Amino acid sequence: MDSAEKKRKLLLGSALIATLIAVVLVGGEDEEIIINTVEPVQSAKSSVDKTKAQENNSEYLDISKLGQRKFNPSAGELFASTTWTPKQPPVSLEEQAAKAAQIAKSSPPSAPTAPPLSFKYTGKAISGNETWVFLAQSGENFIAKIGGKINDKYRLDAITDDMVTMTYLPLNIKQTLTINNKIAGSFR
Repeated sequence: MDSAEKKRKLLLGSALIATLIAVVLVGGEDEEIIINTVEPVQSAKSSVDKTKAQENNSEYLDISKLGQRKFNPSAGELFASTTWTPKQPPVSLEEQAAKAAQIAKSSPPSAPTAPPLSFKYTGKAISGNETWVFLAQSGENFIAKIGGKINDKYRLDAITDDMVTMTYLPLNIKQTLTINNKIAGSFR
């Protein structure tokens, strides 16, 4: 055996001896505990008799002797939700207004658009080199040729068999009105 193995066996043996000594010493204390635990059981009968006597003397239990529950504030909320996202600092109304103004300044306003065409195609007439279109809008009838204006808002640009092309003058936007050949007739 080498010296390292002898040292290990010596340490293990001494630990075993120390454990056995501790068991013997603790084993002697158990007898005293049993004797001590027997005495309160015998005295418990006398305390039960005392409480029965107190119950007979008073009809109600004195609640003030019970005490109040005390909760540990470091325990926190039992049913609090947990989230891994960091909390955002509170934002004042002034900061919110400043952000809204900044967003309004940075985003360009939407481009204006022409209103949808509310004209109804009622027919057309061809006379020589000129073509006239008959349109109706809100109970009013309009007759226009290419280059002509309707209500000073629209200009008639082109007329084909399938559609009428107009320009919305306030925004200079071209719009088309499709012609349904089955319903609308043409005049020649």
